[in-house]
Amino acid sequence: AIEKLVDAFPNQSIDFFGALRARIYDDCVRNFIADTGLEGLGSRLVNSREGPPKFEKPFMPVDKLLEYGNLLVEEQENVKRVQLADAYLDGAELAGVGGSSLPEDVQDA
Repeated sequence: AIEKLVDAFPNQSIDFFGALRARIYDDCVRNFIADTGLEGLGSRLVNSREGPPKFEKPFMPVDKLLEYGNLLVEEQENVKRVQLADAYLDGAELAGVGGSSLPEDVQDA
């Protein structure tokens, strides 16, 4: 299972695989909230007679980890695109001093 994940995402750091694991735990928390209900969440978490919630170690099927891995790769690519666009816009002169996109020497002619 680990080999399959590493082979599917060969250039990823250890943090990437930690994020995959965190996504599975996020699912457990979401299920707890759904089961408890938003209205009862506060009373279940604060001074509850049942004590703090306990979560079993979740089952982490490889297909679910691969799915989350692909989603994380898409997120990484989106971040790169936004950073590239920001870098391009930072270097581009969008308007001249007078607010026009025409160069000043052309406007004055």
